[in-house]
Amino acid sequence: MNPQNKIFIDACYGNPVPYTPLWIMRQAGRYLPEYRAIRKQHTFHEMMHTPDLMTEVTLQPIHRYGFDAAIMFSDILVIPEAMGVNFQLIENVGPVFDNPLDTMEKVKSIQLADPAHLQHVFEGVKQIRNELDDSKALIGFSGAPWTIASYMVEGKPSKDYRHIRALMHSESAVFHHLMDTLTESIITYVTEQVKAGADAIQIFDTNASYLSRDVFEVFSFPYLKRIVSAVNALNVPCILFVKGGGYWLDLLKTSNAPVLGIDWTVSLNDAKLTVNDSVSLQGNLDPSILLAPNHIIEKEVCKVLESYGEGNGHIFNLGHGITPDIPLEAVQMVVDTVRAESPKYKLQTIEMDE
Repeated sequence: MNPQNKIFIDACYGNPVPYTPLWIMRQAGRYLPEYRAIRKQHTFHEMMHTPDLMTEVTLQPIHRYGFDAAIMFSDILVIPEAMGVNFQLIENVGPVFDNPLDTMEKVKSIQLADPAHLQHVFEGVKQIRNELDDSKALIGFSGAPWTIASYMVEGKPSKDYRHIRALMHSESAVFHHLMDTLTESIITYVTEQVKAGADAIQIFDTNASYLSRDVFEVFSFPYLKRIVSAVNALNVPCILFVKGGGYWLDLLKTSNAPVLGIDWTVSLNDAKLTVNDSVSLQGNLDPSILLAPNHIIEKEVCKVLESYGEGNGHIFNLGHGITPDIPLEAVQMVVDTVRAESPKYKLQTIEMDE
């Protein structure tokens, strides 16, 4: 990797950039007609397990919008499958596990993920990196231990994930065994992604919002810090996205992740003050704004850029994943506005640094 050619990597480390780099969570997805065309011919698992399909889908939004980074097409639940806990994607429900960890015995018997099961992902990463323009970064990713564990124990999406929350308190040793096993599996997984060509790693802790800060700090955060430390040792940036953690930024910045992703519930200005420019920030347009007219989208994108203000260390993104009902022209408006408006927040800083 040549970081000098990648504005996204520079922004991750807070280096001077000519404009705010941009990518969108779930950018390779169902809002794209070219994605839906492939999805009609292949199951979700076929797309995840076939490097050619993985590559094609990953590059689709890059070809259409020219984002500054691609994120590999996969799913956070490949880790459980590599541990022998399989799921099916059920329409209007989400991932449903065939054999969830619904007894103490099942949780106690969980073993490290088998890297051989994930080989298709690493082959896909290698292929994507070979086909991706050198100026674009490739983001690898994993779910966080808590988020993955939530699905494994509950067996499907839940309104409260009360079973794993009960496990956490009533059988803490068993819970920690699961989290420790997931953490070691994730570290191996993201390490192999980087070896295959990933330029950065994002960790998604999208279910963190089901925890109080005190519980998160004891039962989840130590495992996140271990993963961040392992990624930092690989000399690539780690983006830590803790949904609902915008008010915990004083804690999250101690993870040593060079980038913190934030959702739309906290202003970038407040976040920037909290982290005191010690880390870069990624975010944080409300995805629902993309359903509004173009002039509203333009105004709200400008508000996000203005909220961060002058300086480097900002990666523009949504506050969560893009939804399937978003019009193509809405995404184009976001891209065009960021490209047009963000340089004025960078020029003075670059001149001062030079």
